[in-house]
Amino acid sequence: MLLTETGRKIFLGVFVFFGFLWGIGNAPLFDEDEGFFAEGTREMAVRGDFISTFVNQEQRFDKPPLTNWLQYGSAQLFGWNEFAMRLPSCLASVAWMLLIYLFTHKKLGEKAAFFATLMATSSLQITIVGKAALADGLLNMALTGAMFSLFEIIHHYNRKYIWAFYVFTGIGFLAKGPIAVLIPGAVFMIYLVKWKSWKAILRLFSPVGILLFILIAAPWYMLEYQQSGEAFISGFFLNHNVNRFQTAFEGHYGGILYFVPVLLLGLLPFTAVVLKSFSKIGYIWSKKWLSFLLIWFLFVFVLFSLSGTKLHHYIIYGYSPLCVLGGWYASGNNRLPIVWPAFILLTILTIIPFLIPQIIPKIDDAYTLDVLQGVSAEFDLYYTAYMAIMLVILVITWVKKDWDNQWRMGITGFVILITINVLWMPRLGALLQEPVKEAALTAKKLGHKNVLVFNHYNPSFHFYSGLYAEEREPLAGEIVFARKHRLKDFPVEKVFYEKYGIILARIGKTQNDIESIRKP
Repeated sequence: MLLTETGRKIFLGVFVFFGFLWGIGNAPLFDEDEGFFAEGTREMAVRGDFISTFVNQEQRFDKPPLTNWLQYGSAQLFGWNEFAMRLPSCLASVAWMLLIYLFTHKKLGEKAAFFATLMATSSLQITIVGKAALADGLLNMALTGAMFSLFEIIHHYNRKYIWAFYVFTGIGFLAKGPIAVLIPGAVFMIYLVKWKSWKAILRLFSPVGILLFILIAAPWYMLEYQQSGEAFISGFFLNHNVNRFQTAFEGHYGGILYFVPVLLLGLLPFTAVVLKSFSKIGYIWSKKWLSFLLIWFLFVFVLFSLSGTKLHHYIIYGYSPLCVLGGWYASGNNRLPIVWPAFILLTILTIIPFLIPQIIPKIDDAYTLDVLQGVSAEFDLYYTAYMAIMLVILVITWVKKDWDNQWRMGITGFVILITINVLWMPRLGALLQEPVKEAALTAKKLGHKNVLVFNHYNPSFHFYSGLYAEEREPLAGEIVFARKHRLKDFPVEKVFYEKYGIILARIGKTQNDIESIRKP
């Protein structure tokens, strides 16, 4: 049975909704990044200062505040919870998928647009990062809109695309900074060199477009500089932008091939389809629209491969062109490697809980051991049964040779979304982050304003507890939030909360403390 064009649109609408909006509040905020953004937003509201970002009362210059502003607006409607913190990113990701569909439909046809959007929505890395309470959903939406508009500007003078380009780059600049301008600018120049379309340079000099960009992006930068001065220039531009490229920032380092395995895993279950599209590399390079997509991806890949700081989500900035190329290839080829990559992934995810007892004896890190002890409780028999059902569905899809790519890719994509969004991430959140949340809520109920955080960084603790905390060694009588093994050398007087290696406790007196009290 073939889907009609209307049927494909309905299917895709349900697919995107389920991929980015279903159950977005089912897992606690993940540290460090989600906790960082959420706590920054909470402290904005507490301070009444919507210019500067503070986390645990420390001013931070990591990112511009657009995400925080949208999270604050969402919290006013839905409360200070996971749903509200993630909703802006989720809506931005829905818009991101819509842009992929519209521009691919315009350039390559409806069927290619269907496949491209389906692949983007269900790609492993996009479905995880696109729903996170981060700036990446906003940036990727803005970057995709800017790049698609840029291609139209190169080949046709159209004011709406020129203005759209500046609006999108302005949003991206306010969401994450200079990268929103660097990628379009570099790809634009490389493409012009290849196709010698030099007249397009003049089209970008639009007074209205430049004014739109300034109105969107400039006010916050001016106000932040006015408020923080040179600390903003050195902290934001030099430290968090220039230095990230030059050095391995905050220990995030990797070799020149760091993003190769990230790509292979992040594009699942359709990695093989994207790779197959590169079998037509000569044809792709000879066509303007397709070569534009290829240049876009290659620039992102090379740029961040050469960067000193390596973070897995950087490569997502190049996923939109890869999904469009994959959608183009899928629309013209019926025999594709669709199901077996997903089957291998789900098989690995199914057996991981059973492998934990085998690897525990080989692990030395005390916190990791505490976490792994909880795997069997969270990834239980129900999880195994549900995963078995998902595998059976994939097997049926695999053996039904009369089903075309629409059904095979659609069903495979849904299986991945259910696995990651319903079966995996909530359990991972319960294992890693639920203890932090519960410890924070316990600290809040205790009513103590002076809680210490010892030797680790969990900004979500501040978000859930509403408390600030010193970060130092605890003294006798103080309440401390820590990883359990960090307190092995301290006398614990009372435990208020403990689970999976996370502890909230009061420190007792040492022998030296007792002896000093006894001295006359």
